[in-house]
Amino acid sequence: MARKSKELTYILELFNEDEFLDEEELELMNIDAKFIYKLNENASYIVDERNLGYVLHSVESIILSVIFAIIANCNTFVQIYLFMQKHFEWLDKHIKFDNGLPSLSTIKRVIAFINPKELETICLDSLRDFLKNNEPIYRNQYFIIEDIKSMDGKIANSSDRISSKDGKVAKTNAMSLYSIKNDCCEATEFIEEKTNEIPTGPELLKRVNIKNCIMVFDALNTQKQTIEYIVENEGYYVAPVKGNQGSLEENIKLYFEDEKLFNIAKEKSYYFVKEKLHGTVEKREYIFTDDIEWLYKKNEWKDLKSIGVAIRTYQDKNGKTITDRRYYITNLHFEKIELISKAIRCEWGIENKLHWYLDTVFLEDDNKCFLENSQKNLNIIRKFCLSILKIFKNQTKLGMNSIRFNISMDFEHEIEKIINSLYK
Repeated sequence: MARKSKELTYILELFNEDEFLDEEELELMNIDAKFIYKLNENASYIVDERNLGYVLHSVESIILSVIFAIIANCNTFVQIYLFMQKHFEWLDKHIKFDNGLPSLSTIKRVIAFINPKELETICLDSLRDFLKNNEPIYRNQYFIIEDIKSMDGKIANSSDRISSKDGKVAKTNAMSLYSIKNDCCEATEFIEEKTNEIPTGPELLKRVNIKNCIMVFDALNTQKQTIEYIVENEGYYVAPVKGNQGSLEENIKLYFEDEKLFNIAKEKSYYFVKEKLHGTVEKREYIFTDDIEWLYKKNEWKDLKSIGVAIRTYQDKNGKTITDRRYYITNLHFEKIELISKAIRCEWGIENKLHWYLDTVFLEDDNKCFLENSQKNLNIIRKFCLSILKIFKNQTKLGMNSIRFNISMDFEHEIEKIINSLYK
């Protein structure tokens, strides 16, 4: 069982006096206290809209308790409350509780009134202390790519309610921006019921620095205004095209179906990889060209430099050979074909490294949380906890489900391992 440290007792006294630790004092703290202090300090900036005369539990204490509960394999408010009951002695030693254990309704109410953007800001500010990868993804003498960022939306399927005292609650649709370099979600925009992903894309991009970064997304987000924003902010795009871009896909498709033009392009810029996936071998070929003067309305796509095709060949479970093709536009030069191919593969990074975990590890689709803001804030906290757990996962051979299950069985001991991994 972790014991209350002198450093932590001291910082709690400072919280009461609205003072802050200087860097030297912070360095002297043990790792547990340092981690909790940073979270608590960031969380203290969240606006508390409650009547202060009736407040028994601080916003910070509830947020930190929910974070620890979700790390420890809790997915619902009831599970979070049961976790706090079971581990209240540890929580009370590490987090400031003046009035005992908060009730289930208090936990729900506090998480519901927090502004999701404020919560995400404090989570990201806390996470930045533990992101140690400062090297660009690609560098040569004249050209640097800092990161590849993948953008996509995800709906929490059980989060809607047709009728409630607050009226209809729509399914929570979160559009996220994922950093491939840092392996974490960098920004979230929640899509309201009467809108869609298309206008949300540029708003999401405004939340992060995209200079010298490649942006990848699905064909739905290949929109002129999104491309324009990326280029004007010194970023790059590798954008898939489909029928929703008018004749663009058809024109590029016809170009690469011409055998002579296909062979000329392949001779100038070609890259392929073979991968063993799901019991079969996939061959992926990438061909790009800067022969675009003929392309109809090409000037509508800002800074367009190259068009290309990605060809995937594999055998299905019956042994039949399947070939599919996807077409792309980009403002990268066609000779950077290997970098372009990497960006195309990274489009699925957000599905494999974020959405898959939210569904299969945190069971987000099964979480029937009917307070709209609660679902949004739980989505943000889950992403923060996932990033923390991934840092630990890189130092162990356990899978994510096993890590969370292990923590749930011996929280007081295992959480120290998790926190220690952040400072290695």
